[in-house]
Amino acid sequence: MGAQSESQDGVSLIVTVRDDPRGLAELLGALAEQSEMPEEIVIVDGGTGAGTREEVQRWEQHLPPARVVAAPGSNIATGRNIAVEAAAHDWIACTDAGCRPVAGWLAALKQARGRADIAAGTFVVEGDTPLDRAVACAHYPAIEELHDDDPLVALSHRLFGRDFRAVHAGGRSMAFSRAAWKDAGGFPEHVYAGEDLAFSAAAIARGFEPTLVEEAVVRWRPRATWAENARMFATYTRGDVRTEGRGRHLARLAAWTLGPALMVKGGLAGRTLVAAGAGAYLWLPLRRGRRRLSTGELWRIPALVALKDLSQLAGAAMGVADAARGVPQPSPHR
Repeated sequence: MGAQSESQDGVSLIVTVRDDPRGLAELLGALAEQSEMPEEIVIVDGGTGAGTREEVQRWEQHLPPARVVAAPGSNIATGRNIAVEAAAHDWIACTDAGCRPVAGWLAALKQARGRADIAAGTFVVEGDTPLDRAVACAHYPAIEELHDDDPLVALSHRLFGRDFRAVHAGGRSMAFSRAAWKDAGGFPEHVYAGEDLAFSAAAIARGFEPTLVEEAVVRWRPRATWAENARMFATYTRGDVRTEGRGRHLARLAAWTLGPALMVKGGLAGRTLVAAGAGAYLWLPLRRGRRRLSTGELWRIPALVALKDLSQLAGAAMGVADAARGVPQPSPHR
């Protein structure tokens, strides 16, 4: 199994990249400013490797020892598993190219060791364009909501799941023990997306303790266009529909099937019910938007929420079809 557990005290940082030297440079630059460093960095490149080693060499004077493992054609789950196999330590932090961890990110994940087996970090979605800002409001939680005492915020989180949770450790910002990884069977390699949540859920189901580490923050930019965001959500759902329950996808399908029918044929009561449901669904994204966007930008939020839902329905249908045929999720890079 590669370089196995030279130390039970050190930390290995694993990174996945796919032909993205610019994203890797952003990550390595942020890692060079960490208040605490890992003992090693293991980078797995699932593409051609173009530019990856050159970027590592450019930053090597500012970072701990870094190794690049070539795994052409591998998906992100396979890349993570290869990196864990190659890692020398039993506490493993994880992020991706294109992310920019804040200076105390790794220190916060290190401190979680000993009180948990899986540490879920947080993130901030950045961007300079109106679409970037609207995507952040429509699709992603805000760290300040962890301390918001408005009961409607908590209710929205509970109903619609747009919040940070210890049980939802994402691969952009997480750490875990080798024991949890091994007992959970690693990251599921038959999907190209959703592998991080599936892994953490499997480990928790086997009794490994999760914790949320608010201070372990990474910054990243969303997809740049409407079409890229749609493809991303379809791809993610195509994977996670095979590793998570399908209940929320069925609920989404019911809402988008029954809602238009009630608007057309449900009379005043039906239209009132649809309006109330849509208002509840959009309340928190619009609340974020009112704080971060101009009035003229708010229209993007309901449009983006609809785009995400419809993209996820398409991805779920494809994922169910993949599972019925007994085939792995096709690579989105082909």
